[in-house]
Amino acid sequence: MQRTRTLSAAVLVVGILTTILQPAGASSERSLWVWNGPSDTVIEFAVGNGITNLYLHAPPNFSRNGLYEEFIESAHAFGMRVFAAGGNPSWATDSGAWNAWVDEVVEFQAFDGLVFDVEPHLHPDWDTRKQHRLLRSFVNGLGRAATRAGSLPVYTTVPFWWDLPAFRIRKSLLVEHVLDHSDGIIVMAYRDTAEGDDGIIQLSRNEANLAALKAREFVIGVETGPAESDKVSFAEEGSAVMESQLVSVMARYGIHGTFAGVAIHDFGSYSSLGP
Repeated sequence: MQRTRTLSAAVLVVGILTTILQPAGASSERSLWVWNGPSDTVIEFAVGNGITNLYLHAPPNFSRNGLYEEFIESAHAFGMRVFAAGGNPSWATDSGAWNAWVDEVVEFQAFDGLVFDVEPHLHPDWDTRKQHRLLRSFVNGLGRAATRAGSLPVYTTVPFWWDLPAFRIRKSLLVEHVLDHSDGIIVMAYRDTAEGDDGIIQLSRNEANLAALKAREFVIGVETGPAESDKVSFAEEGSAVMESQLVSVMARYGIHGTFAGVAIHDFGSYSSLGP
């Protein structure tokens, strides 16, 4: 009981600070990827850092692990939503595995939604003559999986470059097809600056505008883990710089009615990020 009271007080303080610091009109949603499974440590960290949504990795057969239900109940007690996060590049051509995972999440009856992180650009067929067929298979699989999700909200990760004309399918951009089959997208705008031609805002501008046109939500994703290029992640800059850049992102996109906040990747690296 003492632990619950302490965490509840932390939630109240974080909520007040978030409201004070939030740019006018911007979404206060703040999501966190969690790949290393459910734990009390994740809950405590999320509470202390103003997290409102958790993208919890739920591998196939996760429902056999009783920790998932306990974790979700604890997160709900502190006002957070928990989304089942799953995916594999192989799902782009294996809708059976994709559908089976969705069915497991739906039957579990505890998650608040699903996050599809399939990333077909990592599939072996991407850099071959089979790319277009791969993309069609991915889009068709996404449509079927989203239908099977029923009333659960579906969000899909998209790299910021999925708006390129080279990835058109039936005269529509790849990101447009994803928006048609999702309640929202998580734009992997992995850069360590908000402004500039190669900054988060500019790179995600098309996705934001397309999401607004289609009345779909969009979340801006940032990286805190190690990356091949320094500009991709806030690993070198630290948390203070990241927060300052996120303020700029939220100020810019707060004018979009479908902006649904930011998503930080991921708990492991964010929790050890320098100041």
